[in-house]
Amino acid sequence: MDMHAARRFSGGLTFIELLIVLFIVGMGWFTLMPNLDLAGDRTDDSLSSVNALIYAAKTEAVVSDSRQYVYINFENGLVRWDKEEASFSSAVSSGHFNESPIDGDEVEFVIYPEGFCDEVRLVFSDGLTVVLDPLAVRFGEM
Repeated sequence: MDMHAARRFSGGLTFIELLIVLFIVGMGWFTLMPNLDLAGDRTDDSLSSVNALIYAAKTEAVVSDSRQYVYINFENGLVRWDKEEASFSSAVSSGHFNESPIDGDEVEFVIYPEGFCDEVRLVFSDGLTVVLDPLAVRFGEM
């Protein structure tokens, strides 16, 4: 066997193979990133607990292929789904549901089996405004 034949079968990856592997790993990473809260808002644990409850409801909606109904009680700042509850840091003073003002002291929004939900915007008594993103299905500050 000559020198060129030995080099050709050395078992290493070619540049194209390396690019393909990096592309596949990158696609997996960017698919996983939206579901991870690496930066996370560590200052407001109540918002994190509410988002954890909503994420559990979203997971159940997708797995069971059924709508999940989540209730928000304005007066107490409570979020209820199934038998679980989480609370906001303060009471809700006003809000919008799918771009319409919310009348009453409670709102029910739906998480659909496809993994998205109704849009909910809440303004708290301390001035903080949060929006439930319909595609990400989590509350975020404005």
